[in-house]
Amino acid sequence: MVDNSSSVASAIRDFMKLESAGGILLLIAAIAAMLVANSPLLPVYDAFLDAPVGIQVADWTINKPLLLWINDGLMAVFFFLIGLELKREVLEGELSSARQIALPAVGALGGMVVPMAIYAWFNWSARLLSSRCFTPKTFR
Repeated sequence: MVDNSSSVASAIRDFMKLESAGGILLLIAAIAAMLVANSPLLPVYDAFLDAPVGIQVADWTINKPLLLWINDGLMAVFFFLIGLELKREVLEGELSSARQIALPAVGALGGMVVPMAIYAWFNWSARLLSSRCFTPKTFR
């Protein structure tokens, strides 16, 4: 007789060894979130995110909704891990030479500069059109 628990455990272990496992789990979580957000389960999901979660040490207490803990706490851990992975790649991985880092660096800079330029273009032109310094003296 085959032990199903050990075969399930080995399948999970093999899946977690895949480099794409994190991306696959993230995709599954995003699909599940979209399904829940567009279903009758949305009020239950909202109530779950609004549930208070607290930490208490003697008289000191932090009692915030679960959504705040996710946004602040887990996102800080996420970006810390991203920073560690980036450091590893720069020191000894595929981004360890200037030639290998050039294209990702230009892409990252473009991803920051292009949206900033679009935002500045639309806001600067709107400011110029509505500014009093460019209207004729008769309208002042």
